[in-house]
Amino acid sequence: MAKPVFTITDHPHENGLVFRLVEFEIPTGVTTPEQFAEAVREIEPALVGSSPILINGRGPVWGYGMIFHAAHPSPAIATYDPRLGYVIVQTHDERFQVGKTLSL
Repeated sequence: MAKPVFTITDHPHENGLVFRLVEFEIPTGVTTPEQFAEAVREIEPALVGSSPILINGRGPVWGYGMIFHAAHPSPAIATYDPRLGYVIVQTHDERFQVGKTLSL
């Protein structure tokens, strides 16, 4: 079991906003809730701000829940679906709607 490894990059978007891409990988493919929580705590300061958060990575649903909780104050959160792109799952900004898709 291994702690997830996160990579965070900012991407300017055509609408003038900067999207923050949060990608993660679990090196051994298996992690514990404690390891995932520790990794999310380490990146939490980067999840709060004025940028919408786009999340991409293979991991447990409860891990995604931890990321959503940490990123809650951001304007919007979207998760990646290979067929659809980034799907907005949470928003506090009228420019975004839950269920709409975004592209980088």
